[in-house]
Amino acid sequence: MKTNATVIGLGAFGSTIALELSRLGHDVLGIDANAERTNAIADQLARAVTADARDERVLRELSVHESDIVVVAIGEDIEANILTTLLVKSMPKPKVWAKALNHNHHRILEKLGADHIVHPEHEMGLRVARTLIYPEVLDYISLGDDTFLVEVRASERLSGKTIEALHLAENRIECMLVKHRALTLNPAPPAYRFELGDQIVLLGLLTNLRKISRYL
Repeated sequence: MKTNATVIGLGAFGSTIALELSRLGHDVLGIDANAERTNAIADQLARAVTADARDERVLRELSVHESDIVVVAIGEDIEANILTTLLVKSMPKPKVWAKALNHNHHRILEKLGADHIVHPEHEMGLRVARTLIYPEVLDYISLGDDTFLVEVRASERLSGKTIEALHLAENRIECMLVKHRALTLNPAPPAYRFELGDQIVLLGLLTNLRKISRYL
């Protein structure tokens, strides 16, 4: 379903969101106080406007209140981020995603009622650190309550072995699928023998996923 989205703040984080939403076929309005930033991606969005998002009149003139989603991605100015979030949250329709710069900022955004709060630098730092420690991990999604969906790569240690070698049942982990080249096995047959580079998607608690990392 096509979504009307507004991204306020077109720095590295905001412009990435705006461009990806546009690439996925959604109508995106990008807003930034810096004309250089709006001009840089104007041709790739439905609209890109240089404006002060702290002015409610301006936001309404741009029909931000009609958006399905508003992302407040202002990063350099916490005061502007907070005021813009406050203004957008006063509009009944949009779901508001806001970028937090630190823990105290997160608490303020929470009090303002932001629907989703993200810490891109913090989350990317965690992702990089975990990838350094667990190089077999290709990607992961937190599902809450310490439950993760993890995509891992079969190493030489696992090559030639069956799924039994992962000790999944005893660690309460589910194998959702195995991708072998262009073939997706869902579920993977018990007799299937992994090859180097196979992609494996696992579901379980983080503590249990760590236990089986030695088998990967």
